[in-house]
Amino acid sequence: MSLPTNTLTATPRTPLVILSVFVLVTLGLGWIVGLPLILMSPEERSAAPDDVFLNLFMLTPAIAAVVAYLMERRQPPGVLYGHTAAEREQAGAQLKSQTITDALGITPLRPVGRLLAWSVLALLLFFAFSLAALPIGAALGAYPLDLSMPIFVQDLSSRLGREATEFIATGLLVEVGYIFSGAVLGVVIHAGMEMGWRGYLFPRLQVRWGARAAVVLTGIVSGLWYAPLLAVGFFYGQTPVFLALALMVGFSIIIGGVLAWLRMRSGSIWPAAFAQSMISAAAILHFWFAEAGAPTDFRVATLQGVTGWILPGLLLLGLLIFARRAYAPAR
Repeated sequence: MSLPTNTLTATPRTPLVILSVFVLVTLGLGWIVGLPLILMSPEERSAAPDDVFLNLFMLTPAIAAVVAYLMERRQPPGVLYGHTAAEREQAGAQLKSQTITDALGITPLRPVGRLLAWSVLALLLFFAFSLAALPIGAALGAYPLDLSMPIFVQDLSSRLGREATEFIATGLLVEVGYIFSGAVLGVVIHAGMEMGWRGYLFPRLQVRWGARAAVVLTGIVSGLWYAPLLAVGFFYGQTPVFLALALMVGFSIIIGGVLAWLRMRSGSIWPAAFAQSMISAAAILHFWFAEAGAPTDFRVATLQGVTGWILPGLLLLGLLIFARRAYAPAR
């Protein structure tokens, strides 16, 4: 009898206790990183190196995923991969256990064409979401849109040293180039989040309870993870922390659900990481298109506010309801 010649790398059915460890370690590390900011006075906080704290914070899911993986690999193969027996028999495949890079979604990187295509799609899609959130918010009375872009024109004029009205189109093209460049260059930092949430946790929750439950559960936990930053005014300003948490959980479910689709269909976390990086890089758009002197309420406006969730929310609903294989692992 000949042995199977092909191999199958499957997502393990990780014991709930290990998944709980992942969640607790991620939340605990997040509080360890964020607590110094909470304990600082407002004056000390304004002088603190925010980028250092944020970058460390974004690495905590990856660290927790490594801890959980090291626990997971000590489990008997039957516990982790017993659920794949029928699939292996049907495919005539030999099981290949996940490596740590597989478990975190860093690999596979092949086929390269698929990875590049999904990464480009992620960048374009989330740039479009970020831009479209502004007129949608304006139509719903949530964002002070001014298509004459007075703030952008003023900034461009100061940089050029002359009246810049006739150079708006060129200036915008350059700015879009900066946004995409920033999204590409920032992908490694944002990958730290994705290694934990979409690389490790989401596929394991999906194995147990399906895509819909995995989208909701991953969104809830990752939204709660932001609590230390929300407590000091990141993202939603001085919004009461419980309201800010509710908003962040909503954001994390909707945006995280789309990111999970990018991760599962591409086979790795890199398209989702590019999307996360684009969300940060494109945040400047709300500044350029705002009415001069008008405040922006991030609870309701831009991609992080409720009006900005409309387009990605519609896409997510379509994926979960009508696209039966939208979250099937890439082969």
